Amino acid sequence: MKLFKMVTSVDKHGRITLQTGALDAAGLKPGDEVNVTLAVDADENTCPQIVLTPIASEADEPLCDCEEDGVEISLSLPDLLLEAAEISEASALKIVCAPGAIVILEADILDNLPDELHELFAALGINPDTVREVMRKEGYFV
Repeated sequence: MKLFKMVTSVDKHGRITLQTGALDAAGLKPGDEVNVTLAVDADENTCPQIVLTPIASEADEPLCDCEEDGVEISLSLPDLLLEAAEISEASALKIVCAPGAIVILEADILDNLPDELHELFAALGINPDTVREVMRKEGYFV
């Protein structure tokens, strides 16, 4: 695996330009669509991380079927890794797989809500961060 480190800037339209060599190595060409995952700390935002993955059916496949012969398969991560990533031990995880990469993210708790509730909260003007906070503190059942 190669890591490409470069310095670039955000232009006045909010766009970031990446070097052609890095795009070529990733198998991307002008006009290709990509999934962009931006991980930021809600409080300090000291070290945001951006992950680009090609839009392909295999990029969003789960790491495993999560159930084999009626037995749920689980993934355990060391507490030190979770602490370093500032992910609570109780958090659900989202795993995104792409060729040559496995990215483990804290799952957005709002993904557990039915679309109808998302729409209701939006129509009522309730901030999604408020819904997240209530769900974390009070628990939720869906």
